[in-house]
Amino acid sequence: MEKTDKIELEQLAQQLHRPVMSLKAFSQLNPQELAWLNQQLQHTLEHEDQKMNQSLYQTPFFLRWLFRDKA
Repeated sequence: MEKTDKIELEQLAQQLHRPVMSLKAFSQLNPQELAWLNQQLQHTLEHEDQKMNQSLYQTPFFLRWLFRDKA
């Protein structure tokens, strides 16, 4: 592999690992925007956690009747 190719690959790799939003940009957000962003992050985390738990801990079909909501 040529030296220029290696340099280009290294630059691409650095771009991939670069954060989408720099910390400086976060300092320019007002408290209302930060609160909204935190709310969105919290919602995303809860949703992803719920999806992961559903796939990890699925109850076998023959035991589901034990865990039905008795409403």
